[in-house]
Amino acid sequence: MKRSEIITAIIAVYGAVLSTIAIVRQLISDRVKVKLTVSRNMEMVGDPRYGGMTLTILEATNVGRRPVTITKFGAIRLYPNKNFAAFDSQPQLPCEITESKYITSIWDQADIDFSTIDYWGAWDSHGRVHKLQEASWFSHWKSTFQLKWSFRNKSGQTTAAK
Repeated sequence: MKRSEIITAIIAVYGAVLSTIAIVRQLISDRVKVKLTVSRNMEMVGDPRYGGMTLTILEATNVGRRPVTITKFGAIRLYPNKNFAAFDSQPQLPCEITESKYITSIWDQADIDFSTIDYWGAWDSHGRVHKLQEASWFSHWKSTFQLKWSFRNKSGQTTAAK
């Protein structure tokens, strides 16, 4: 092989590797990605509706490049507690949020027992759930197991304990 052929082969391999890396990076970064943040112990100044209240602010931000329509967001609680959802948000749901835009919901913290929350969630129009874990891994696992066990017992299947 001539020296020019070797250099050409090296440049071709380098170009192929570089373009493959660029394509993979584009595929990974060009997805819908929603980040949830929860701010506790907040106070609103200058708004009489929230005077004297300690607030929790839930925010869903689109950190991906593609627009996403958020249909609802709220908290999934540990079994056997009932879940709750944001009903007052800015802007109102459902809402399409583009890159770096967000939706905010403000809640009175006195109404929230954080020890019963499994995770905070935002649901998009495709049915995907974007989560922010609140409970420990063990609490989450225990709650999931209890929920599945209760459905199994309610469906009429017999268990060894019966």
